[in-house]
Amino acid sequence: MLERSYVSSTKHLSSIRVALSAGFITSAGLLLTVDLSVLSVLWCIATWIALGTIWGLLSHCRNSLEAEVMASAAMNSAVDVHRREGEFLSSMGHDLRQPAQAIALFAATLSAHPLPESSRKLVTGIESAVQQLSEQLEAVFGIAKVEAGRVSCQLTAVALEKVFALAVANQLDDAHERQLHLRRVTTRRHVLADEAILLRVIERMLTHAMSITKEGGVVLGCRQRGAAVMIEVWDSSDGIPAEQLPAVFVPGSVYGQQLADRGLGLVLARRLAALMQGHLTINSVSGRGCVLRLTLPRVEANL
Repeated sequence: MLERSYVSSTKHLSSIRVALSAGFITSAGLLLTVDLSVLSVLWCIATWIALGTIWGLLSHCRNSLEAEVMASAAMNSAVDVHRREGEFLSSMGHDLRQPAQAIALFAATLSAHPLPESSRKLVTGIESAVQQLSEQLEAVFGIAKVEAGRVSCQLTAVALEKVFALAVANQLDDAHERQLHLRRVTTRRHVLADEAILLRVIERMLTHAMSITKEGGVVLGCRQRGAAVMIEVWDSSDGIPAEQLPAVFVPGSVYGQQLADRGLGLVLARRLAALMQGHLTINSVSGRGCVLRLTLPRVEANL
């Protein structure tokens, strides 16, 4: 248990470091272009400072986790350390988000100024790297909060139509940018869930489906099976190789490393689903797309 906890945490931090490296490299490329203004140079310096701050905090996180693991091994209290690791990472969330938000603000400011085409491409690359970093940070700290027991879950009767409509509306801009069709199938069903957590899980499901779909679209719907309701997200992607399916929800898997968020979004979604007494699975046929399936208890509307 202790070793798995430590390996999982360090894999999360390593994934974020990959995104940081991309930010360093891209901003360095921008600085090396010959037609930069003074504003661009100052922006690069500010970006390096912010990235360096995040890198330093991540190093501090890793060192602290190592110290926790060594201390707990001596005390033989793996479960308690697993909880404290989650609490520590969760408490670091604000400190790590601030530099990332600052970089995004710098990039937006620089992008608003007239720039040569070569420099603008580099700025776009930095914005993309920061977006990936932000997604990974949100997933990592979301997982940490769950593991630390800091996520409040109140199970009530939730109307799926309301949650479906909101989830699709929140993802429409991303779908249009990717030139994908995103639609939902209307429903009158209700499930036993926490409405806010359910929305987060469905949004993660939709984000994953769109990230692996190059053309076509994504459909959100549900079906009833006995006392359960299965919420499903279908996509028209090329599917996932059969040998990679068992590890889709495992942090640091080969499949996860191919995704912008390093697969952490699905890891978080499954853990949030478990909080609601639900279960998140995935099925895929190579060349015929994937289906993410969240199974929750069915309830009556007047519960």
